[in-house]
Amino acid sequence: MWARSISAIGRLARQVARIRYRLLLVNLIVAAVPLVGITFARMHEEQLLESLEQDMIHQAQLMRAVVLSRDIPLASHERTLARAARETRTRIRLLDATGAVAADSHRSGPPEGAERPVPYLLGGESPTHEAETPRPIEPLADRREIKTALAGHYGAATRLWDNQERVYLFSALPVLRDDKVSGVIYVTRSTRDIKLQLFELREFLSKVLVGTVIVTALLSLLLATTIARPLGKLTRRAQRIAGRLPAEPDKLAERRDEIGQLARAIEAMTDELQRRAHDARTLAADISHEFKTPLTGIRGAAELLRDGAADDPEVRDRFLAMIIDDTARLDRVVSRLLELARVDDDRTVALPVDLGALARTCARRPWPCAVEVIASDELMISGREHQLAAALENLVANATQFADPETPVTIEIERRSRAPWTRITVANRGPALSAVAQRKVWDRFYS
Repeated sequence: MWARSISAIGRLARQVARIRYRLLLVNLIVAAVPLVGITFARMHEEQLLESLEQDMIHQAQLMRAVVLSRDIPLASHERTLARAARETRTRIRLLDATGAVAADSHRSGPPEGAERPVPYLLGGESPTHEAETPRPIEPLADRREIKTALAGHYGAATRLWDNQERVYLFSALPVLRDDKVSGVIYVTRSTRDIKLQLFELREFLSKVLVGTVIVTALLSLLLATTIARPLGKLTRRAQRIAGRLPAEPDKLAERRDEIGQLARAIEAMTDELQRRAHDARTLAADISHEFKTPLTGIRGAAELLRDGAADDPEVRDRFLAMIIDDTARLDRVVSRLLELARVDDDRTVALPVDLGALARTCARRPWPCAVEVIASDELMISGREHQLAAALENLVANATQFADPETPVTIEIERRSRAPWTRITVANRGPALSAVAQRKVWDRFYS
């Protein structure tokens, strides 16, 4: 259980270490902070408005209980309304059954004093705008929430005070006596406190946003450093490889991100280029050796024939045979070079090949001795059939050349059930290779 958890954490860490995920994470942070902030501010504002409305309803219910507990005219409650309004910065009005104002806590102005404007986020106070054409004040009895309350139900509304750009909440609660509406408790409250809280929240979110921008800039600088500098090193390494200079040692290949993958790919490419260069040098040396030996023999025989050896028919025939043999050897070397070039440049697509059928076709050729095939009926692999046939024929030709004529050469094809490979063994019975030949038998052009 713990091993699986650690393995999963390791895989997750390797994925996060990739450049694409680091860049994605930074961009997500930049995009998520404003979205989360705006969403949270809206949710918080809705909760505050709902809480404010509930508080207004409770206050209206309390005043309704006071009105119902005293059998006095509604206008006599005005002083009580003023005291309640001073503590809660709420305007409370008592309306009679016709919708006319009987008592008003703000008849002489706000008892708690004028309300200060909400601070502006960029400094100072919120700007106010004079309305070009003042909107006429709607009579209270015509307001939707008052009509709802006079009908015996709770009514509520939200309005904007035009010249101050302030939002007010209105709650109208009916006063019922003997199941009849005798009046309405009309509560008005400014959303200034909510705006102040939202102002503080926006101020905090602005600081968070500024901090996020700074952190993002630092992360971007860090990513640029951790990406651009290694890429510069890899560029210099590639330039040194192109200039055939030794590469500078570094530890970029140990990284787990795309930079590490690129570094390992460049290292593999460098190793392959060095291997190919070594093969080219070795091939040039082998070709020089393979050409020099028969050419030296041809030259020597020709010089001897020129110096008089041609007068003796037996000697002349021997030297001519040597020239023919060396010429045939040169022809074989050229043929091998052409075959090697075709093999290295072969880009044909690998297709399914039946090794059993391929081996039996090879065995039916006219060899100096018998060739037997030990294989099942069908052994399919993916490969290039002509290359496999050429390799198998070369092995069989070499085996029959040095085999005991009385014993057959065997081609055995073996595939194990779970092994990802198939083994082909070409065996004969004949003189063994010397120790020197065993060391050189796999060299190019060795014969």
